[in-house]
Amino acid sequence: MQTERKIWLAVLGFVFFWSTPVSAQEEQWYKGNTHTHTNYSDGNEYPRRVVRWYLDHNYNFLVLTDHNKLTATRYLDSDPNDDFILIPGEEVTNSFQKTPAHVCGLGMKSETRPQEKGSLVETLQSHIDGIRQAGGIAQINHPNWKWAFDHRTLGALQNYRLFEVYNAGADCNNFGAGGRPGMEEIWDRVLSGGLSIFGVASDDTHEYLAEFLPMQPGPGRGWVMVRARELSAAAIVAAMDRGDFYASTGVVLKDVRITPQEYALAIEPLGDTAYTTQFIGAEGKVLKQDFSLTPSYRLQGTERYVRARVESSNRELAWTQPVFPGGSRASSR
Repeated sequence: MQTERKIWLAVLGFVFFWSTPVSAQEEQWYKGNTHTHTNYSDGNEYPRRVVRWYLDHNYNFLVLTDHNKLTATRYLDSDPNDDFILIPGEEVTNSFQKTPAHVCGLGMKSETRPQEKGSLVETLQSHIDGIRQAGGIAQINHPNWKWAFDHRTLGALQNYRLFEVYNAGADCNNFGAGGRPGMEEIWDRVLSGGLSIFGVASDDTHEYLAEFLPMQPGPGRGWVMVRARELSAAAIVAAMDRGDFYASTGVVLKDVRITPQEYALAIEPLGDTAYTTQFIGAEGKVLKQDFSLTPSYRLQGTERYVRARVESSNRELAWTQPVFPGGSRASSR
């Protein structure tokens, strides 16, 4: 029994697991965006004004990810004592036979260049490898933009943890229609295949001057809430790499707790908004539906994976990361 518990702790320590009350007190939630552009590539604002928007709207961190350019952050984060940091990044941007192959690098120490290889998988993999060599972690961007690729491509890639389950940019086809799978269905297919990847929501912002027009998606529409012990680039990147975060378009979670017995959330209510939480397992099967502000699912220990999706009556969403009670997962490393 003790051996089984140690195995559980090793698996659940991979994501969202607080082993003692002390660590729970030390860790905090930090709001951030991992994908945005300035006029150093194809955005329409200067980096300092992009940074100012996120600072003014109560974000704690921002990754500037201009296309094929590691935008310098040294002089943009001018106050070392505030609760906001910049994390160096780059969107490594290329295509294979006109199919987009875009990967964000988070926490990079140097710039990397895109390469077109002999296939889409090889092209994306070269981006991932370049990002890792530059000291960053890789985030696969908007697979459904131009219907670029699906779970088969994601499942063939290695050495990445993150992908965009929601991209707030134009025409990213986050939701399924017309017989095509949405991003959550693609995620479940990858997870069901045994690969562990974590879902990110991001702005992918290019437009700052017409941010309130629905056909010109502006900033503040998709973000991550990362749990870390300190607000530093190293701590934020490490927490995301191990899956200690959730993605959101508006739903706020006060807590995410996982023990060997239970997967539990606490939702921050907003006015008279109602919430539906679904705990989702292999092949996208809904294991339980809960309408309370403290939804929970009792883990059986045989599930291939369990993740949670929260939807509000205002059509806002949050996604928490998968855990693997059965231990049958393949690392993407």
